[in-house]
Amino acid sequence: MRVLGFVALASVTAACTITEEGIEEVEIKTEEIFPPSKTIASFRMLEKPKRMDGDALAEQLGGKSRHDMLKKWSTTVTLYADYGVPKQPPAVRVSVTEMGSKVSAYGAYTNLRPGLLPEKQYVKIGAHGTIDGARLIFIHDRYVISVVALQKFTDEQLRSLLVNFGRGITARIPRPISDIDPVTFLPLENRVPASERLDKEDPLGLGVFESGAITAIYRVEGREGKIFIGQTADALTHRGYYNKLIKALEKNGKTKEVSIGDTAAMGKLFGATCIVCQREKAVFGVYGTLTEDEMREMLLSIDRKVKPYVPPSMKDIKKKEEEREREREAESKKGQGQ
Repeated sequence: MRVLGFVALASVTAACTITEEGIEEVEIKTEEIFPPSKTIASFRMLEKPKRMDGDALAEQLGGKSRHDMLKKWSTTVTLYADYGVPKQPPAVRVSVTEMGSKVSAYGAYTNLRPGLLPEKQYVKIGAHGTIDGARLIFIHDRYVISVVALQKFTDEQLRSLLVNFGRGITARIPRPISDIDPVTFLPLENRVPASERLDKEDPLGLGVFESGAITAIYRVEGREGKIFIGQTADALTHRGYYNKLIKALEKNGKTKEVSIGDTAAMGKLFGATCIVCQREKAVFGVYGTLTEDEMREMLLSIDRKVKPYVPPSMKDIKKKEEEREREREAESKKGQGQ
């Protein structure tokens, strides 16, 4: 966990803004992420952002278990501000939590958001957003943001209020809206909405992915599969992950080789068909009731993203042609000698 000192109430982090002259280094003060008064309708910021923690933060997130989950992912500071009409009870409370890294923010968010909500509850605000009752939680870069309505509104008013606040906040973070690498590897087709999850521990419960992994659920005509992806820093570790998974498959019966990635095998895991692959520093696979062809297609899609195809350069093509020509000449001379 990163420890920071605070001058006043703001945490300051570096960012990059692309200008006509190139990339300009700027600073973001966490308190400046909060929208100024009247940015959203006629709501005013009733007080300057303050530090939030303990029971207040737990209530903002939706309970103590969510607060504990947020802290598990290395938070640095949370500030909050109330919005409304002066001399009246606040209507909206906004909290901004700066995490230790973009990966920590993503991990915290995917464990905070409820799963299996109606698809319209998952909104494109920041990188990802979820509306759950009177609460919007979303991420942008290393920030986890929560917007909570403190008064009663109609369903239409509530959704509009939360979405507009979310858009107003994310517009004030001058950083690209993008996913972390393991998430970008996941195929979009047939993915169950908001099923992506980053775990700090092994999500398979096999003690394989010691530093955690990303998972997502896929459905095709009633069949279901879970994809998992783990990344490692060195060849020894990812080979170790792959070998442990193969041993888990072998405990359930025979395995067979599959032509995906650098190496791959198919067998049984948790009583279901499973294919495990390794390419570069990524170890990935899928298990469930999907057909073998469906599993292969999903894993091939991941494999292409892990190591995109790069067409050979003209220099390489010419070099190979010269090598083949030399081989033909050598074969010709050998034949003449005989």
